[in-house]
Amino acid sequence: MTEKKLFQNAREKFLGLSLESTRKSYYPQLIEQLEAVKQDRKMLELLIDRLPARVSYVDRNQQYLVVNHYYETLTGTPKEAIIGKTIREVIGPDNYRYLEPEIRRVLQGETVHFEAPFVTPTEEEQLFETSLVPISDNKGRVLQFIILAIDVTERNKQAEEKKKLEDSLFEAQKFKAIGTLAAGIAHDFNNLLMGVLGHVSLLELAIDKDSSQHEHFEAIERHIQTATGLTRQLLGFARGGKYQVKSHDLNQLLLESSQLFGRTHKEIRIHHRLAKETIIADIDRTQLEQVLLNIYLNAYQAMPEGGQLFLESSIALVSETFADAHHITSGTYGKLSITDTGVGMSRDTAAQVFDPFFTTKEKQRGTGLGLASAYGIIKSHHGLITVYSELGKGSTFSVYLPLSESQVMSEKPVDREFLPGEGTVLLVDDEVMILDVGEAMLQSIGYQVITANSGSEALDLVRQLRDTIDLIILDLVMPGLSGSKTFEKLREIEPTIPIILSSGYSMNGDVNELMRKGCNGFIQKPFNLAALSAAIRAVQD
Repeated sequence: MTEKKLFQNAREKFLGLSLESTRKSYYPQLIEQLEAVKQDRKMLELLIDRLPARVSYVDRNQQYLVVNHYYETLTGTPKEAIIGKTIREVIGPDNYRYLEPEIRRVLQGETVHFEAPFVTPTEEEQLFETSLVPISDNKGRVLQFIILAIDVTERNKQAEEKKKLEDSLFEAQKFKAIGTLAAGIAHDFNNLLMGVLGHVSLLELAIDKDSSQHEHFEAIERHIQTATGLTRQLLGFARGGKYQVKSHDLNQLLLESSQLFGRTHKEIRIHHRLAKETIIADIDRTQLEQVLLNIYLNAYQAMPEGGQLFLESSIALVSETFADAHHITSGTYGKLSITDTGVGMSRDTAAQVFDPFFTTKEKQRGTGLGLASAYGIIKSHHGLITVYSELGKGSTFSVYLPLSESQVMSEKPVDREFLPGEGTVLLVDDEVMILDVGEAMLQSIGYQVITANSGSEALDLVRQLRDTIDLIILDLVMPGLSGSKTFEKLREIEPTIPIILSSGYSMNGDVNELMRKGCNGFIQKPFNLAALSAAIRAVQD
């Protein structure tokens, strides 16, 4: 054997021994490390799968390398079918267009955070808070990136609902504050009208019935009635101004009010679709006519070239969900719907249409108080008024009023003649002007008068003169001891003495409660001699 051959055999033997030694020494360690890597990968995949987010690992060509279980459920595609495909192929072009500009940014090395909608294979729209995180080599070149998407659909819905609730609460507080202000103004204004009307009634007594001066007094009374209508608007807006509440047929009210409006607005065609059944509600007819007129006028201004008005009445069952959302009681309501074919309103305008400080009208066309007043009037009737509108398609106003169990009562003619009487009347009011004119009016029809300008003074006078006083006329709204509290204490002192309540408000909840407790009568300010004498005679007979 040659030397060369011997050397080759020795070399091969040495290398074999070396490889065998290396395998025996390092192979188990290598296998162990590979197994550890596999376990780490499984743990990582398990961790990624358990994350409450859609996670994917993508190369710079936008091909998926890894996706987790939640990403699989989002796309409706198995993992095996996703790996190797591009983002656009998996999520579709409509969803991809929201990601594309952000992907360009992440490929430039920027970490990106944004919100984007996603339409699932079942056509359900979801909203995701998404992050794109780049993974770069040591030269800064982006090789892959991670997509992390968290479903915030429900969170955003809750946030929107919370905001709606906060907005609704703010609106309620705002209307309450403005309503309180309006009620105070109306109360003072009513007292002024009471003073004027009372003195006009007294002046009429001093003038011969055939005198031409009566025309002037009648004109003054008409102006007072107009001014009283303004206080009704203010009281209606204040949610407490129901003046003469009676049972009325809403079908008849809708028909008659629209016919009156139609006679002066012939360019508008009015269509009626009235319920077959009678719809009875306890309302102040004058104020509800005012509400409908304001809605008709709003429709007219939305159709300057003419158009159509569709009026519909029905009985609506209000669910608890709808009632809670609009702060009313669930149950059965009479519903009046007024739809026009006008220019319509944007969503923002419709949301503010009942705000007294919001108007889209020019100065010569008046202010927006009409619909704000309508809102207050309907609220004071424990009802609801809503509006739905689209630009270019018109508007629909819907009025909901609680149904009444009463029958419609016929109107009684008003007696214009005063009835003389006798006896002693205690007149209680915090306004000196009302005491002065009230005393003069009572004296003019035969009564002796004692006045008190507070509830406490009235109680003292009754304790001292209980055998002298035949009747008490008590103002309901007074500072300090209110009319309600004064009434209760008067009944403790003298349970049988007749008491008439006086207020600028109508027979509202407070008055009705006192009537149930034994109050004998009610008279509404402003009143003239005929109304005053009739109220007194009614409790004396």
